[in-house]
Amino acid sequence: MALWWLLPSTKAHAQREPDGEALVLFAYPSLGQEYVNVVFFEEVPYLPLGEILSMMYIHNEKTESGKGLTGFYPTKNDAWRVDPVQGVITMRNNTEVLPADKFYLGEMDLYLHPEYFSRMFGLNFSVNFHSLTLSLKADFPLPIDERQKREALRRKMQQMGAAREQAPAPLMYDRDRKGFAPGMLDYNFSYTQTESNSTFSTLLNAGMELFGGDLQGIYAGNVIDGNLVSRVSGARWRYVFKGGLEPDDNVGITSIAVGQLQTTGMTNSARILGLAVTNNPIIPRMKLDVFVIDGYTEPDSEVELLIGGQLVDFLRADEVGYYRFNAPITFGVVRITTRIYTPQGEVIIQDRQLQIPFTFLPKGFATYNFQAGLPMGDTLNFDQEPIAHLDFAYGLTNALTVRAGVDHGAVFGLNKTYPVYGLSARVFEQYLVNVDVLPDRYYQASGSVFYANNTSINGQFTEFVQGSEFNPMGKLREASLNTFFPFKAFGRFSGFRLTGERQWFDNGFRTNLQSDFNTQIGRVIARFNYRTRINGIEDLGNLPPLPEQSLSMGQATASLTYTLKRTPSVPVFVRGLFLRGQFKYDTYHKQPATVSLMLSQTLFKMGRLTIGYDRDIPRQTGLLQIGFLYDFRGIRTSTQFTKNEVGYIAQQAFTGSLGIDPKGFILPDNRDQVTRSGVAVRLFVDANENGKFDANELVIPAKAVRLDRSANMLLGSDGILRITQLQSYWKYIMEVDQHALPNPNLAPKVSRFEFVAEPNRFRTIDIPLYQTGLIEGVVTIEQYGRVEGLGGLRLVVERLDHSGEELQIVRTFSDGGFYLFGLMPGKYRAFVDPKQLEFMNVKSEPGELEFEIRALAEGDYLEGLNFKLKPKE
Repeated sequence: MALWWLLPSTKAHAQREPDGEALVLFAYPSLGQEYVNVVFFEEVPYLPLGEILSMMYIHNEKTESGKGLTGFYPTKNDAWRVDPVQGVITMRNNTEVLPADKFYLGEMDLYLHPEYFSRMFGLNFSVNFHSLTLSLKADFPLPIDERQKREALRRKMQQMGAAREQAPAPLMYDRDRKGFAPGMLDYNFSYTQTESNSTFSTLLNAGMELFGGDLQGIYAGNVIDGNLVSRVSGARWRYVFKGGLEPDDNVGITSIAVGQLQTTGMTNSARILGLAVTNNPIIPRMKLDVFVIDGYTEPDSEVELLIGGQLVDFLRADEVGYYRFNAPITFGVVRITTRIYTPQGEVIIQDRQLQIPFTFLPKGFATYNFQAGLPMGDTLNFDQEPIAHLDFAYGLTNALTVRAGVDHGAVFGLNKTYPVYGLSARVFEQYLVNVDVLPDRYYQASGSVFYANNTSINGQFTEFVQGSEFNPMGKLREASLNTFFPFKAFGRFSGFRLTGERQWFDNGFRTNLQSDFNTQIGRVIARFNYRTRINGIEDLGNLPPLPEQSLSMGQATASLTYTLKRTPSVPVFVRGLFLRGQFKYDTYHKQPATVSLMLSQTLFKMGRLTIGYDRDIPRQTGLLQIGFLYDFRGIRTSTQFTKNEVGYIAQQAFTGSLGIDPKGFILPDNRDQVTRSGVAVRLFVDANENGKFDANELVIPAKAVRLDRSANMLLGSDGILRITQLQSYWKYIMEVDQHALPNPNLAPKVSRFEFVAEPNRFRTIDIPLYQTGLIEGVVTIEQYGRVEGLGGLRLVVERLDHSGEELQIVRTFSDGGFYLFGLMPGKYRAFVDPKQLEFMNVKSEPGELEFEIRALAEGDYLEGLNFKLKPKE
């Protein structure tokens, strides 16, 4: 083929000269379009090595001679090197001779035969001689692709952050207290049949709003041989003040509760019928402190900060390689990761893990809990002396919280009044220390750490007081240690746990040891457990009459689980089948103990069948269990059958929940709803433009809203979207998804707002929709004594009452006219692109136009938005 379009080469080297060179258009998705200079020998294009590697962000360095390049790719262990002076090339750590006719050393770059790009980097280039284009197929992930993904993720993170900062959602639906509002009922009905008798059980948990507070309680009833045994528990009414919804504030009181309550003692709580007052927020606190993360790396490296696996910030290390982040510390387990991309292409990942219990308070915060009332056992005795509990906590620093309290009443011990002290501290950020001092009862200290590789260590020591009600076994002291070490086995993550406990008594000691090992081999998960008890007690007279707990013992357990794949190659009736086998061996008596088998399989998509068999080898007895669970949308059914040599037990249970919305619609659910909340969202066309739903107005049935937290959504036949499983008293941000509306010209006046989830009931949220607006105008220019329309000009339309909304750009037609439709109701301003005005050396009259799109059912239409451009004086 004759390459008549190639330019003749003018280079003069003591080497073979190319037949020509040309600029070809190189198009790659992550790069865009760039021109690349290539040289040709006959019809083979030799590509510039340095330029290609720079475009693909593949790190490289010059060799000692300055003529070649070297580096690592596709992994940091794969060394490559091209040395035209030595005449050698290294690919994947293998060195060979570089023929002189396979490269060309130009003035600006080293040109290489395309076969070496494929062998060395997995870059397969092809040239279209007719269109002068260069295309690429890569065998490995390219740094430029990874870089584009990172930059896209960072842009998204910045946009989301900017939206949160610039556009706070207005609170459209604040707390709306009701004197009486029926809400939720959770239920469980079960029938049990044995060879000798039958039992019917009922469990009802009801919740509603009453006198502006949330009321709930549990009723349990059992019918045995025709006799009904009933019990009511947890019945209480609670009033939450406004400060209880602001977890970042430290207020004087957040809630008052009356009814059947539990005191908030550390390990000495008691059931009472009485009153409780607290200033702890109802919505849990999320943020505690700001944690400084800094370090040194290669200069000009890209450094990303991830919290919980999500990108929250990024920066570039300075000229000495220093970087610094300020990360918010939240309660719970916080995993902080810094991911560093060095200029050499190396990726460095550094993990750290923080564990912040909710017992910590922010610096300067003080909380209290107070309960008082009559003690409750199986029955309530009004002749008993009242009891009371008070505890107080204060955050000295964000890493140190101190506590104090007092218990008063006969149920706490002979002394009736007992003080309580304690503290929680964070040492070196990730080490937790907790101390509880209960004079005349016990003294306890514990510590724990949770490392980034999931290694954890927990230790606890307790010194008991003899004769205390909290020491029924007569122990002197007790110590325990729990450790977990993860590692890799067979290329899979595995773990080893070791637990030890030592108890001291007047007449000896007792030691409990337990070890666990789990690993995965293919699709098989193997678990091994060994536990033993070393008994050093000779006289058991002061211990409870449980000899099996006092004797030395040992037991080894091995279990294997396997789950079949859900692929078309597996028969449909066994896809996803779960199998487990378990064997226990009594090491103390040196004989097998039990063997068990179980299989579990999903049936009819929403059901699960479980069959299990346990065999007691020493007693030569067996136990067969068959269970079937099915989840309907509004109810859950459970069937269980158990059979052994003695007899059988058959049980049928129905579980579910009922909720009622403000319009009287009963909403069944297969999950509990008491203590939760729900909303009924009604999207409608506001025909009379009064902002309220009126009879005969059109309801738009669509799942066209989003929440900032997870929830269940169900679109009813009446067109109302009902959202369940919301947390009571929490504030949610709701956003209307205009793209999900059946009519794209419909839009709300306020598209993003905040609401409070009411306790134990549903609330109605009405969202009026309107037709979007249309604007029209013309841009003219005065020049040479004439006024004429100006086409191709850019106009910027910006919304004023909704920061964070993207700017819209509209271009004028050839006659200067323009129009823009789909504008949501609100206030706007329009102006000519300042850069174009500056380039044309003209000014706009007026400089900008402000206008408002009204919320009208038929849509608003504005015309006469005209601009006139005049030359600057």
